[in-house]
Amino acid sequence: MSTATNRFRGRAGRRLAATIVAAAALGLGATACGPDSDAADSSGSSASSTASPSQQASSQPTGGSSSGNSGSQGQDGGGSADAGKSLTIVGTMEYLAPGKLIVKPEDGGTDQAFLVANATTIRGAAAICTGPDGGVAIGDDGYGTAKCTVDELEKAAKTNSVTVRVTMDRKSGGADVVEEKYHP
Repeated sequence: MSTATNRFRGRAGRRLAATIVAAAALGLGATACGPDSDAADSSGSSASSTASPSQQASSQPTGGSSSGNSGSQGQDGGGSADAGKSLTIVGTMEYLAPGKLIVKPEDGGTDQAFLVANATTIRGAAAICTGPDGGVAIGDDGYGTAKCTVDELEKAAKTNSVTVRVTMDRKSGGADVVEEKYHP
């Protein structure tokens, strides 16, 4: 079997498929950057359980949690629901490519690729970045409050050990907010 064929098998193949779908979305002008991202179509997507891994990565996970809200809903994953244009997933973050990360839901659902940009709000607790005094920065919900950069987020993602809550635009796959879940 050729090396190219092996690349399309298993987890790596799903990641590659997710990257291709994300690149296609960006090529069509779908971004989560700037003030026009709220003007996007507000209809949610509805993937069936028979969707291919690349279709699931581009629309929604079979696990994690979602909500029409953005930011903090106080949920730590578990279950899946369709509501509004935002999708929120809690899980372990992994690096895919510059500006492209993956979150592996805590409940074992399908990995979800997401895009980050300078417009993405990134909040760290200790692993992504620390507070201004160099210490842990967390809110009452247990998630980070320190403002972090995309470079810091990508560096932390390469460790495959940081748990985050990602709130993303369901249609474009662009992350609006990435918050680190603090683990002492």
